[in-house]
Amino acid sequence: MEERTAAFRLITGPEGLREAARALAGARRVGLDIEATGLSPLDARMRLLQLAAGGETFVVDVFEVKDLSPLREALEGGPLKVLHNAKYDYSFLLAQHGIRLSPLFDTMLAAQLLDGGEQGPSYSLEAVAGRYLQETVDKTVRREDWSKELSREQLEYAARDAAILLPLHERLQELLEREGLGPVSRIEFGAVPAIAEMELAGIRLDVRRWRELERVVRRRRDEAARRLESHFPQPEGVLPLEGLGPRLNLNSPQQIMEAFRSIGIELPDTRMWTLLTVDHPAARDLLEYRELQKKLGTYLETYEGFVHPKTGRIHASFLQCRVPTGRLACTNPNVQQIPHEDEFRRCFVAGEGNVLVIADYSQIELRILAEVSGDPGFVEAFRRGEDLHRVTAATMFGVPKEEVTKEQRSAAKRINFGLAYGRGPRSLAAQLGTDEERARRLIDEYFATYGRVQRYLNETANRALKEGALRTLSGRLRKFGRTRGLSSAERGALKREAMNYPIQGTSADIAKLALIFIHSELRDLDARLINCIHDEFVVECAEEQAEEAASRVRSAMVRAGERLLKRVPVEVEVAVSREWRK
Repeated sequence: MEERTAAFRLITGPEGLREAARALAGARRVGLDIEATGLSPLDARMRLLQLAAGGETFVVDVFEVKDLSPLREALEGGPLKVLHNAKYDYSFLLAQHGIRLSPLFDTMLAAQLLDGGEQGPSYSLEAVAGRYLQETVDKTVRREDWSKELSREQLEYAARDAAILLPLHERLQELLEREGLGPVSRIEFGAVPAIAEMELAGIRLDVRRWRELERVVRRRRDEAARRLESHFPQPEGVLPLEGLGPRLNLNSPQQIMEAFRSIGIELPDTRMWTLLTVDHPAARDLLEYRELQKKLGTYLETYEGFVHPKTGRIHASFLQCRVPTGRLACTNPNVQQIPHEDEFRRCFVAGEGNVLVIADYSQIELRILAEVSGDPGFVEAFRRGEDLHRVTAATMFGVPKEEVTKEQRSAAKRINFGLAYGRGPRSLAAQLGTDEERARRLIDEYFATYGRVQRYLNETANRALKEGALRTLSGRLRKFGRTRGLSSAERGALKREAMNYPIQGTSADIAKLALIFIHSELRDLDARLINCIHDEFVVECAEEQAEEAASRVRSAMVRAGERLLKRVPVEVEVAVSREWRK
């Protein structure tokens, strides 16, 4: 059955669906949107599929038309599909109808790219259409119940959402090309399927191990609290505080500062960088307590609650363009920030009969720094396949490479990465456990060795202040807003961010290219991406296909790196394990 109105054609039967498929086949682009009864395809049902093309809008009632296969050819190829927050629609169509949308244009991602990292107040379709088309999209109906019989207002609302995507695409595409953002926008749009499918696949948590680790870390936390208490004199007449240690509220900066004062140590504050400079076991015990308490509160006490009852896996949400550098962010929960210790990562495991392929780039940000600075010392070290940290240590400390100590290499590694992030003497001194004067001398020695690195970092910071914008190697734009009239502290913060932006931003571009290539390479294997941690990728695959999957993942990642890096080689380290650890 089909109902016609001036605004849309409601399709509730197979014949109408076939007619819509014929109309889409000749289209150059299609505005596509869905309505569902909830936010996750694991818990909610897709209700409507709206398709706008050639001056017509089709609204398919998916409760009535359960088989969408007549549309498969047009949706999995053919015309460009224009969507807003494409990952949402892609996930529902794949999870509930087995359809993989391609090719895509995402108006939400386009708007975020155009803002250059200066996040707008909202990236809803209503807000983006208002900013770029000066049109009002009334979203009031969106909050109504979509699981029952639909009203005329709901159907008209749904049809408008699809139709407005076509003029919005035209405007945004024009601006992307004008701003030189065409290449990076194609990377972002191309990564949507990989990210959507990574979320759907989810990652398996061994709950038994996780609970045991929680008990172990809680014991360590309590022991650290008791050690900390033992450093301070016992005040008379003070009773223990429930859950906060015997007598001291370890979450109160004021009480902590008073406790340190009682042993002759004046603290200006209780921040980590301050405590790192204090040469007393009480400071180390406090830092350990805080670290353990964070692991409990952030991870161990909460992550089990995210295990989905139907799949037994954690399905986190990855956000593509929320971070100015373009790096993926993650929430509900953040599976990118699991502590690196083996005892944590071994709790994330492959399913029955599967293994994990764990692959990460070798020193990708330092390779990017070599690429953009052109420093011959950096470039040649990578071309010769040498350990850059050992080379740096040998030069800075004046010893042969083979005689570099573990401590010297560690110091050189911190300096290599620290200076790429714009760190100064104070921050570096805290990291190295030395004084600022020594850190300043090390920085001077470093830049004497790598002069072009220093010139590149300074020029980049000054260009950001002068022009108010920077780009990555793919053209990703970072706008810095107002750069005149800044205070000294504001200028310093902007310069530090500017020094790192092209490096970390290019790393994000490479990672998203790698997502695209890995996703494509694994299509015909029993293998799937389950996590991405900036420059590290985790794939779950059938055990008998592990060798092939590992080879393809490595090849895809190298190809992604070589797309942007021309002066230095790209190296990828791969391991296969039943647990998320190498």
